[in-house]
Amino acid sequence: MEYRLRTLSGLLAFEAAARHGSLTAAAQELARTQSAVSQQVKGLEEEIGLPLFVRRPREVTLTPAGRCLADVVTASLGAINHKIDELRRRAEPNVIRLTVYHSFAVNWLIPRLPNFGVRRPELDVRIGADDRKLDLIAGGFDLAIRGVRRGQPAPQGSALMRGEVMIPVYSPALSPDTEITADDMRHYPLLREEDRSLWQEWLDLNGQPGPAVLSGKAYSHTGLLVQAAMVGAGIALVPVAIAAEALKAGRLCCVRGQHPDSGYMVHIVVAEDPVPEKVAAFVDWFQDEMQLMDEEMRAFIE
Repeated sequence: MEYRLRTLSGLLAFEAAARHGSLTAAAQELARTQSAVSQQVKGLEEEIGLPLFVRRPREVTLTPAGRCLADVVTASLGAINHKIDELRRRAEPNVIRLTVYHSFAVNWLIPRLPNFGVRRPELDVRIGADDRKLDLIAGGFDLAIRGVRRGQPAPQGSALMRGEVMIPVYSPALSPDTEITADDMRHYPLLREEDRSLWQEWLDLNGQPGPAVLSGKAYSHTGLLVQAAMVGAGIALVPVAIAAEALKAGRLCCVRGQHPDSGYMVHIVVAEDPVPEKVAAFVDWFQDEMQLMDEEMRAFIE
């Protein structure tokens, strides 16, 4: 088959300009001069014999023909990227690329990852800490660990690992001589995320007056809450998994009582079907490690 176009540089310049609505922004993305991008787009227009943009001083707007072509080019380039990512993964049979939300990566996964190395020493796990929803294949990832709010649809390709509960934790330095009990809570700052409802639920479950929840400070995510608790800033309500390693190490203690459901489910999401053997091995280890953590935590939180 003989192709009409003799070069693809014009298509790349055109697609970038179409996405940004700007030749200047396209030039920045492609690390070219604005003049070069403009000439490549103009050359493409001359080659196909159709105007693709309406040019204005600070922006470009797609013509009807340009929009049709942009849809096809963007989809085609996406398919090419998808295939390149797939080939790269095949070329790295012993590498697992994983994306996981930041608090979980720092507080649970990284401390426990050496256990996977003992089980499968030939596999290299590379972690990207990110809380955003990602296209795993486009991002070059084999799998993701994500929290899904109960009742919400789980991502395609995901498997439920566990439901999470919330526990109140504090530094031993906050009460060196005795354990803090539910009845003592009113004497301490109660640290939380912006949502106060889980603290209110914990207090209600344990027969404590609700207004005490107003005394605490708010933090943007649970990783910060754990750090604040460990330096003695107060009692933090956090997921078990985020506090587990610090509880085992004695850097945190737990106020014993009835602990509410966080409303989130931990899911592991795989990018490919059928699941590659290396990914299946990680999923099996992850589930085993979660069960082991729950067994370990009974001594600290019940």
